[in-house]
Amino acid sequence: MFIKGVSFGFMGKNGYYRSEVGQREADNICATGAKWVALIVTVAQERYSSMRMFADYVYTPSDVELASMVRKFHAAGVKVMLKPMIECLDSVWRGNIRFPEKQMMIQGICVDYWAEWFGHYADCMEHYGRFCEENGVELFCIGCELLGTEDQEAFWPGVIDRVRKVYRGPVTYNADQLWANRENCHDWYSKLDLLGISFYTGTERPNPTPSEIAADLKEAVERTAAVSRKLGIPLFFAECGARSVVDGTRLPWAYTNSGDYDGAAQANYLAGVIEAFSSCDWWRGLMWWKWDEQQKRPHYTQPGGDTGFTIHGKPAEEVFRKWCAES
Repeated sequence: MFIKGVSFGFMGKNGYYRSEVGQREADNICATGAKWVALIVTVAQERYSSMRMFADYVYTPSDVELASMVRKFHAAGVKVMLKPMIECLDSVWRGNIRFPEKQMMIQGICVDYWAEWFGHYADCMEHYGRFCEENGVELFCIGCELLGTEDQEAFWPGVIDRVRKVYRGPVTYNADQLWANRENCHDWYSKLDLLGISFYTGTERPNPTPSEIAADLKEAVERTAAVSRKLGIPLFFAECGARSVVDGTRLPWAYTNSGDYDGAAQANYLAGVIEAFSSCDWWRGLMWWKWDEQQKRPHYTQPGGDTGFTIHGKPAEEVFRKWCAES
């Protein structure tokens, strides 16, 4: 398995995948020669502190809608990774979901928040795992950047076991960035078939070329390789992106900063990441973040062009096309 793909439909509302716009964007993805697509499902949670997640009438695509889009990509020869992503409707990042451990400050009262949350989460993942099995989805991603939950070693194996009972394909998880000086490896990761990570490591070098970016990513390559060796499984970048904005290679993950359009910065970042990691036998490719923009970001609209993460019609699309065309 080697992944050359893009992320599609993040925060797309119910009905987006079957809409004229959604269908056109899917056709545009196929036209790039993409081998894979991360098909995103928004799963809602009322607040970051809520116990239960649910399908929302506004944001969550129906299973019928999803199945139709899976068939469309399969007909074009594009493999699908289904990626349910929790969005907290209080607008707090999902990585902040965290609960206290069991306590009994009042005798006889002991609420197990973690067990309750993971019970509902396992129900959710089992549902979408069954969907993947029934629709021939090639890879199932059982979570994304749930940083506050990742140290719950007692619960994640149970989620994976529930999924494997209904889905026979490979299972992955999208961990947060592998930061230096932070625990980046958990035992339960080794139960996955491959680990996905979000990769947005930048360089302080001004206006870097792809080769300069690759050189500056050497430490990140070594850090990621160490995680793969420890787990005994390969890794891929379940998210990897940079905006087409001046200085966009310094903080590739930044989405709130303003600046002029710079398509070359984005293209050089993608080319540099590919150059840095392509020789690593444990690396299984990337899903570019992202193909389409569903949220209103007025500061992305600049005279020279859109400064967001999307690549359609920008120099980075040509880099992506050439990479996909390689054997």
